[in-house]
Amino acid sequence: RLFPSLNASFEVRENLIIRAARYSSVGRPDLNQYAGGLTVPDPDSDPTNPANRIIVNNAGIKAWSAGTTNARIEYYFAGVGQVSVGGFRRDIRNFFGGTVFNATPEFLALYGLDPNEFGPYEVSTQRNVEGTVRMEGFDVGYRQALTFLPTWARGLQVFANASLQRTSAARGFLGASGFSDIPRSAAWGVSFTRSRYNVRLNWTWRDDQNRGEVTGASI
Repeated sequence: RLFPSLNASFEVRENLIIRAARYSSVGRPDLNQYAGGLTVPDPDSDPTNPANRIIVNNAGIKAWSAGTTNARIEYYFAGVGQVSVGGFRRDIRNFFGGTVFNATPEFLALYGLDPNEFGPYEVSTQRNVEGTVRMEGFDVGYRQALTFLPTWARGLQVFANASLQRTSAARGFLGASGFSDIPRSAAWGVSFTRSRYNVRLNWTWRDDQNRGEVTGASI
């Protein structure tokens, strides 16, 4: 298979650059996805309880593929410093998702399960989501050495960055396919450097992580 990419940059001025890219990528799930492991419930348990399901890894799941377009503007300060603004759009095919279906005679025969014991139970596994899932994001970054300060304060540097993203995928699907499922995040900090020592303070913040619904029997 071919995964073409195109990267371009345009120097508007010596300290102002516009960059753009278009590229293809592919990804598979964790290796244990292909182990074909099977977990069966106690045949005497309640088959209507969602906690009592036949769980199997789908060893035939296809890899996801994606086409991504991004663009960025970078402005450089004299000395050491930069501010940048960028965004991306990614269209993903064969996204990973979960599915539940009634145990069919064909499925039970494939795994050698007794239809009389396990026929009433549902099966939980993974699948490739139909159609295209779209992700969009935006980020901004800033870093600068404060060289304009008095001599005693030279060596002071600050930075900050933030990112936002959204997706058309259902809640909790991003992590299953290996993508970040945190809608918003930020980081900032300050450092002070001298010839004999260095002091650095960093902070990070992130939004609630989108995960699958919690529907266990104890909830």
